Amino acid sequence: MVSVSTRGKWRMQYADNIDDSARSSHSVTLVHRQSQLYSAAGFTLVELVVVIALIAVLLSIAAPQLAAYLEQGRKAKCLSNRYNIEQDERSYYLNNNAPSTLPIDDRYQCPSTVLKYVWLVSDPALPDYPRVGCPIHYGQTSAPLTSLGTTFSEITTAMIDLINKFYQQNNRYPRSWGDYVFTDIGLVPAEWAQPVNGLYYSPGGTRVTIQPAEGYTLNMKSTAGATLTLTPNLNWDLLYDVADKQWYYHRKASENAVDINTLQVIKN
Repeated sequence: MVSVSTRGKWRMQYADNIDDSARSSHSVTLVHRQSQLYSAAGFTLVELVVVIALIAVLLSIAAPQLAAYLEQGRKAKCLSNRYNIEQDERSYYLNNNAPSTLPIDDRYQCPSTVLKYVWLVSDPALPDYPRVGCPIHYGQTSAPLTSLGTTFSEITTAMIDLINKFYQQNNRYPRSWGDYVFTDIGLVPAEWAQPVNGLYYSPGGTRVTIQPAEGYTLNMKSTAGATLTLTPNLNWDLLYDVADKQWYYHRKASENAVDINTLQVIKN
């Protein structure tokens, strides 16, 4: 009886050992499977680089298409603006039996440029009357707005060249007061009494100064990255110093040096 009882206990103990071994093996298997799942769910560095590269390629393909779609929208808006102007002119002519002879007002602006619309055909005797042109989308003419050009870059570059030419010929800079700022370098003061695309231009001495006209704001960044804003109310200038070949905000100082490539002319 004791022997049987002993063997029974041994058998029971052996069975318990088997159960413990099985549970231990099952736990190891679960841990192994979990580690496999975790490793399968993660990304390696190579995989991340490949994904980023694919995204970059897709963006490089999509960006030009997006820009083209946006420009198509701006072009359609410009066409609508010119149509509305022409309709207004037709209505005036039918009601008054005479062309309006009024300049195109500021109600309409091409979304692609700060340049204004111009009349291409304003004579009712011509078959295409009336016809409005846009410097970007339709009827671009070769005639510049000023004797020095049309754009900011054209005008300022030409003024700077005239100042340098005057210095080379006279061994001094032009005068910086009165009409002499224009006449010394061969410009007519009356031509620059009005703003060009929202900007007043004035040379003088070693500088070319720019001021926004009423209704316009200049936004730019300093060479240190600070955002700068210039409005007519400030009565300040954006100025270029010929001597050190640098643009400045308000006054000549290193902290006011401007990155001219960031300049934005905004119509309020």
